[in-house]
Amino acid sequence: MHLFIKMILVLNNIDLTINEGEFVYLIGKTGSGKSSLLKTLYGFLPLEKGEGRISNVNLNGMEEKDVPSLRKSIGIIFQDFQLLMDRSVSDNLEFVLRATNWTSEFDIKARINEVLSLVGMQDKAYKCHINYRVVSNKESLFQERF
Repeated sequence: MHLFIKMILVLNNIDLTINEGEFVYLIGKTGSGKSSLLKTLYGFLPLEKGEGRISNVNLNGMEEKDVPSLRKSIGIIFQDFQLLMDRSVSDNLEFVLRATNWTSEFDIKARINEVLSLVGMQDKAYKCHINYRVVSNKESLFQERF
């Protein structure tokens, strides 16, 4: 696989295999193509040259309508977390499940518990990344982080 952005070769001769269930870290220097590779793998950037498959989806000529299905089948943890700051861990996961057409309350709660257990975070379900409270006095109204 070769990755191009605006006709510029970003990565050349990529040969990568990740087996089901593997947890892989992608590290490298700034500008080395890490984000471009990931964006191609989850369908944000098109694969313009070479062959690519992820989760039984052919990345070559993938249509935009196929991207949501691809993204549902893989998991990516971003370095900046990509969390909704005003929601708990559980609420963030619920948001994603509902956005991907999960409707059963029972199934949603069960899946959240399962995922949190897999990563040892079942006791963090109701933690918020940043908590806010509104504090007011005669002079001002502001939000305070705690």
